Amino acid sequence: MEQSNINHKSEILFLYETTYNIPNGDPFTGEQRYDEETKKILVSDVRMKRYVRDYLSSKGKTIYVVGDKTHATGGESGSASRLKSLQSVNFKEAFDGASATAKKEKDKKFSPSLFVMKKCIDVRLFGGISTAKGDAVNLTGPVQFSLLNPSMNKVNLRMHQNTSVFSSSAEKSQGAIGTTSLVPYSLLQIHGWLNPKVAEKTGMTGEDLKSMFEGLWYGTSGEGSSHSRSKIGQNSILLIEIVYAKSNKKIYGLDRLIQLNPKEGKKGEEIRSMDDYDLNFKKFITTANSETVEHVNYYTEIDEIENQLKGNPKFKKIEL
Repeated sequence: MEQSNINHKSEILFLYETTYNIPNGDPFTGEQRYDEETKKILVSDVRMKRYVRDYLSSKGKTIYVVGDKTHATGGESGSASRLKSLQSVNFKEAFDGASATAKKEKDKKFSPSLFVMKKCIDVRLFGGISTAKGDAVNLTGPVQFSLLNPSMNKVNLRMHQNTSVFSSSAEKSQGAIGTTSLVPYSLLQIHGWLNPKVAEKTGMTGEDLKSMFEGLWYGTSGEGSSHSRSKIGQNSILLIEIVYAKSNKKIYGLDRLIQLNPKEGKKGEEIRSMDDYDLNFKKFITTANSETVEHVNYYTEIDEIENQLKGNPKFKKIEL
């Protein structure tokens, strides 16, 4: 994709599998998010954005929302500290030049916070907030994911106990025992949206979108997830971008078009690998061939899925 502004409206579907791990633990309990009624696990938009941010940061991209204090400058906390670091270290030359020009031209609309925030790829993608005194910014991102994304299969959580090496006190000789719930297997479908009007405000480019797709694919599987004990066992399956022909059109229920069909009479919660089910793209392909859709970008490394999608004139396989 070229270094140009985004001018198309689209929706994103990203499928990945997990095996005996915790795809997205609740921040208060650490237990996997779970819908008791549907028996499906849930993964939040925050979790997916974190995969992308961590991956892009590891590749040398400057990230605004960081998960530690290694990028902090001075005694401030939160966004104030991060902004100070960006202004005095990461983008010092550009920031000093822009500030001097704004002062010289008496540009009262110049925002020091916004200037450096828009130089961070995660802000251009997902937006960001600054609480700087007298220079507050609340920038909505052009790329958003569903607040909670359910698995395509039902899941029965499995209890898992583990013992730590270190004892909980000097008087005890054994390590502490912990209990948690694991997901034996899940196929997750993450649903996202891209708004070109908002992309104009953040300065998001086609190259940014390509980087985000790369972050989704490799940050969720392989390089990214392999660094976390609770995320080992994840594999990216399929990435799809449905590009609309017109900005005022959309497909209803896009996230329900790809169907998971268990094999050999298995129930959804009995699935343990891709060998236990088929993915049916018939409804999705029929809908994608409607006038509402201009074209479909996709990426997969699985031949069985590739064979169902390739050959359609509207479908284009992208490179990551």
